[in-house]
Amino acid sequence: MKKSAFTMLELVFVIVVAGIMAAVMIPRLDRNNVEEAALQVTRHLRYAQHLAMSDDVYNHTVANWYSAMWKLSFRSNNCYIVTSNTDLNSNADRNESAIDPLNGNFLYANTSCTKNAQDNEDLLLADKFGIDSITMTGGCGPIGTSGLIAFDNLGRPHNNLASATGFMTAPCTITLASGTKEAYIVVEPETGYVHIPTFNF
Repeated sequence: MKKSAFTMLELVFVIVVAGIMAAVMIPRLDRNNVEEAALQVTRHLRYAQHLAMSDDVYNHTVANWYSAMWKLSFRSNNCYIVTSNTDLNSNADRNESAIDPLNGNFLYANTSCTKNAQDNEDLLLADKFGIDSITMTGGCGPIGTSGLIAFDNLGRPHNNLASATGFMTAPCTITLASGTKEAYIVVEPETGYVHIPTFNF
């Protein structure tokens, strides 16, 4: 009577495959979407500050030159854009948006924060990260009134673009929330230093 069993080679092969699958899957189980969203927004705020310092929009011959400062603006449906209103009209459009150096996409999402082939889905925080609320408190204006952080040529943060002197005078705290999970991003006045003080998982 012939016995059937696994050979040593087959057992080693199964163990190696199981190890590879575990190495690929375990990091995905520990994923914290709120933390990832906060890191992305922090990176884009720092990029907006960098663009503002390298692309000095000051022009003493134009009355409202400050409207062209680089800024990160939150939309009311949990997405955001990074733009410079170069034509000084009331709306920032896709062509005035920054280009993400990581993937070459515009840092732009439409006003309804819906998926669109021309827009950057990474900026749709509700769809990509499950963010259900964004609040801005402290030295920044609440979403719905201004909801933006702009930077001048010295990297100083502004909480509105109604004048050239809309400097942020107190730390601005941006709170991203998904259910009970929250992440906080703080923008310091004067220096524009952007940091994540803590996570609440």
